[in-house]
Amino acid sequence: MSLKIETLQPKLIKLFQSVIERKQLSQGYLFSGPAGTGKGELATWIALRLFCQHVKNGVPDGTCRECQRILSGNHPDVVKIAPEGNSLKIDQIRYLKQELTKSGMETNQRVFIIQDADKMTVGAANGLLKFLEEPAPQTYLILTTTAKGQLLPTIISRLQIVEFSQLPRPQLIEQLKAAGIKPATAALLAHMTNSLTAAKEWQASNWFVPLQEKVWQWFNHIQNQNALAFIDVQTQLSPLAKERHVQEKVLSLVLLLLQDVLAVQFGQTEDLSFPEARSQLSTWAEQITTPQLMNQLQQALAAQKYLNANVSFQNTLEQLTLHLLAKSND
Repeated sequence: MSLKIETLQPKLIKLFQSVIERKQLSQGYLFSGPAGTGKGELATWIALRLFCQHVKNGVPDGTCRECQRILSGNHPDVVKIAPEGNSLKIDQIRYLKQELTKSGMETNQRVFIIQDADKMTVGAANGLLKFLEEPAPQTYLILTTTAKGQLLPTIISRLQIVEFSQLPRPQLIEQLKAAGIKPATAALLAHMTNSLTAAKEWQASNWFVPLQEKVWQWFNHIQNQNALAFIDVQTQLSPLAKERHVQEKVLSLVLLLLQDVLAVQFGQTEDLSFPEARSQLSTWAEQITTPQLMNQLQQALAAQKYLNANVSFQNTLEQLTLHLLAKSND
């Protein structure tokens, strides 16, 4: 069996292997941490481990009838709930409460997984308290969240909290390469997000590759002090980056390019976002002083703040372009 979670969080897998073998599994957990760190996968792994018919060395086989039903979402004693839209609705929690009062449909144990629990409404969150105060025997509730601070303290206090740390970048790069993504692209994606899921989605999108090309063209004009960079904003980047999340990626790419140039200036080339572009990065590094480059980085960081303050993307990038062209001569 080859589950992603066994690579993403091997220490937590060993922890829960031991806990389950000793029959010390708690009835309520909160899995908290950044997106893409395996919270939902670990919750599913626990369900697999509890129901698998052919556990070997503390690991579910993933192929037996019970495992296959869980993985396909068709096991009556493993219930998963995820937000509908921007929140977990009271009707979803009402359904969950009804299920929590029932004994196992086919076994004497049940597992309930609530994804993005921070999106529960207050009514929905309060609806869980009775179960958390008086949990049914052999019923396990696992909540996942990327924003623990948005959960009610009364919910948090009744759960065992498991913190998920960000994946080390080399590990994420290896995961991306194993998914068939080219090493250079994997390196870039690993600098832009810690989420394996998000990285795969971006790579498969219709905007990620052309966005890299257009930002690279714009950046080259900037470093060569070419006013065509200003035209690029209007004709290349703005039409491509109409959605807010893509606009944010433009500024992220700009910052990563500047950071790479600075890293090359200091001879630190082991962890570049654009490892296949060392030659061009070296050329740019020779064309600009460190104070000028630091000034450009400050302007790029300021542009991110402007965008977050709802200044229009085109205006933000045009102002950044003007500043960078001017600062190149400072």
